[in-house]
Amino acid sequence: MITVKNLIDIKKYVNNLEVVVFDLDDTLYNEVEYVKSGFKEIASNYPNVDNMYEKLFEAFKNGKKAIDYVLCNEGMMNEKDNCLKIYRNHVPNISLSKDIISLLNDLKEKKLGLITDGRPEGQRAKIIALGLEKYFKKIIITDELGGIEFRKPNEKAFVLMKESFNCSYDEMVYIGDNINKDFIAPEKLGMKTIFFNNKEGLYR
Repeated sequence: MITVKNLIDIKKYVNNLEVVVFDLDDTLYNEVEYVKSGFKEIASNYPNVDNMYEKLFEAFKNGKKAIDYVLCNEGMMNEKDNCLKIYRNHVPNISLSKDIISLLNDLKEKKLGLITDGRPEGQRAKIIALGLEKYFKKIIITDELGGIEFRKPNEKAFVLMKESFNCSYDEMVYIGDNINKDFIAPEKLGMKTIFFNNKEGLYR
């Protein structure tokens, strides 16, 4: 495994590889921006609650279940299902950084894949908001393979990615930010791996 602190540094490590596969959250963009976007959408639906966005994000930063915590304090627990629906289904206000756009353009001669865990509706919304479909030839949301049991470190998504590109595992690299789950399956299969040590990552 190779470790990088800046994602654009991966270019020198993938020159001789055919397939470059990325994680999504906290790899191609900082997931905290999605969290902020969701909280702002919730707050916009409850204008009568003072500083709801600030309350949600402060609770989040303090490691609490932000929606539960704020709704409980406001005596609004009956609104929990609606808040979760808003958060999970909102159109996220997120974007790729200039550096990431440059990186993906530099890699356009490669076969690019994306493997991400999470609720399909939320992950699809992120993919659309970030405009990733124009960069990636193959995108796999692991939950869509049959449920949460297919999330990393399950091997299924990596096997499907290899089959889709008709290559060998040693021609592939997986780039992610979660040291606890991202690299178990690809390393077992014989893929190269790059750990993006994202200082702004939620699960660092």
